[in-house]
Amino acid sequence: MALTDWMTAFERAQASDLTSDLERAYEAALLIQGFELEYYNDRPVRPELELGIPRQTQAQMLRRFKAALKLCRASLEELEQNRGQLDGQEHRQLQLIESVVSRYGQRTRLPSMARSPNVLPSSLLNVFDGLRRQLDPEAEATMVAGFRRRRDSTLVSLRILLLLLLVPLMIQQMSRNLVVSPLVDLYSKDMPILSYPQPHLQQEAIKKLRLYQSEVEFEALLAGKTPPSREEMQSALAEKAEELRKDADRESNDAIKNIIADVCGFFGFVAVCFFGQRDIQVLRGFLDEVLVGLSDSAKAFAIILFTDIFVGFHSPEGWTVLLEGVEVHFGLPHQESFIMLFIATFPVVLATILKYWIFRYLNRVSPSSVATLHSMNGGG
Repeated sequence: MALTDWMTAFERAQASDLTSDLERAYEAALLIQGFELEYYNDRPVRPELELGIPRQTQAQMLRRFKAALKLCRASLEELEQNRGQLDGQEHRQLQLIESVVSRYGQRTRLPSMARSPNVLPSSLLNVFDGLRRQLDPEAEATMVAGFRRRRDSTLVSLRILLLLLLVPLMIQQMSRNLVVSPLVDLYSKDMPILSYPQPHLQQEAIKKLRLYQSEVEFEALLAGKTPPSREEMQSALAEKAEELRKDADRESNDAIKNIIADVCGFFGFVAVCFFGQRDIQVLRGFLDEVLVGLSDSAKAFAIILFTDIFVGFHSPEGWTVLLEGVEVHFGLPHQESFIMLFIATFPVVLATILKYWIFRYLNRVSPSSVATLHSMNGGG
């Protein structure tokens, strides 16, 4: 039993090392791709070229490029030997690393016409290599190890996703109800910072007071009674004014409570991100695999749904409700002009970023998805 536990622990440690090497190499490959896009117009990096940037910046970029390429080459051999243990998303990451390394092979290679041809086509050699891997006595163990790694990554992804959602929410609610609310109620009268004046609440209270006076007079007329005298009206208005003042103070205190509790929830979210960095990397790979695994129609449907909700024809109503909810949550005065200006600018910027992303990245990763998107969107 102890030997089995030791072997299981060894296999998990080995799988963890493999995942770590793959992630480092994948990050390095993405860094190289970023340099290609930013400085060389989506072409391979050429150190001999002079770029239109400061020499120190170019030298620093080339040092990072060489270090990243060296890391990719050092990790590629070990990753290719354990290819059978990788899942679908990790296979795609390995393919990206291989494509980056292949672009920066030995520059002293002979031209293609002068190279000695292979004895057999490379595709046929790949078929033989696949048969060899399938007939390998350790193929079953490799498949089981790969399945265990995928299962572990799924469990880790679901766990960190729940933590990212529930921990900030629980901290926000518990801190507000158990700590912040009693302290604010206790010290708000002595500390002006906890009960800052809000003119818009006072204006709303005045409107409600005038409406209350009109209602009292109207009810007296409907009942056929004599309207209340000046002293009676002032007494009723004084009681109503005191009630409205308490309501305004409560709303002001609620806004302070919400702000402090939201800050606590934000720190809880940052703590989960800090202590769960490895799990977040696993979650990112899991989400990439899920999104890449979607069909072209599903990808186009998700993009159209997102754009119609946030930047579509009916999005202004949604943004209005959202911004008004934020105003109430933080006790801010209602600003109709700011809401209209936000709705007129932010969805446009969001739509531009989305179109650029589709043109720049989705067009290369999944051209069929872009074609399906145009067809489903009426060719727009």
